[in-house]
Amino acid sequence: MNTIRDLEDLFYHELQVLWSAEKMLVEAMPAMIDRAKNEGLKNLLAFHHAETQQHQTALEAICKQLEIDPEGDFNPGIKGIIEEGNMVMAKDATDEAMDAALIAGAQKIEHYEISGYGSAAYYAEMLGYEGIAQRLRLTLAEEQQADTKLNFIAKNLINPRADLSPAENRPQRAAVIG
Repeated sequence: MNTIRDLEDLFYHELQVLWSAEKMLVEAMPAMIDRAKNEGLKNLLAFHHAETQQHQTALEAICKQLEIDPEGDFNPGIKGIIEEGNMVMAKDATDEAMDAALIAGAQKIEHYEISGYGSAAYYAEMLGYEGIAQRLRLTLAEEQQADTKLNFIAKNLINPRADLSPAENRPQRAAVIG
C-alpha cells in the first residue's frame, strides 16, 4: 500500500504488517525451539508456534474478507528482531543463558505483536468490523498470554539458573547506591 489516506488504509496496512510478521515468525520459531534446552520453554515455544500458524491463517481470512492482499506491506520491525535473535542464537552460551536470551527475544516479539493487534482491533471496531475486531482481540489475548507465560518461566525457572554461573566467570558487579 503506497498511500494511507484514512483510518481504513491504516487498518489495512496494520493487517498486512501483522501478516508479514506472523509469516516470518512461523519460519523463525523452529530454530528457537531447537535451541531451547528447558523442556517447559521448548513446549511453550512449540505451542505458540502452532498459535502463530493459526494467527497467520486468521489474518489471511480477514484480508480475503476485506479484499486486500495480505502481502501488501512488509514488516521490517519483526525482521530486525528476528535478526537480532539469530545473532544471539549463534553465540556460544550456557544452556541457561541461552534460554534466558530466547525468552527475552520472544518477549520483544510478543510486545511488538501486542501493540499491533491492539491497534488493529481498535481500528476494526471504529470502522464497524465487529467480527474482525473480535478475532483480532482473541489473537491479542493469545499474545498477552504467551508473554505472561514467558515472563513466569523467565522469573521462576530460567533467569535464576542463568545467574548461577561460577563467580570466577563473572565480572565484578558494581554496588548499587541509593
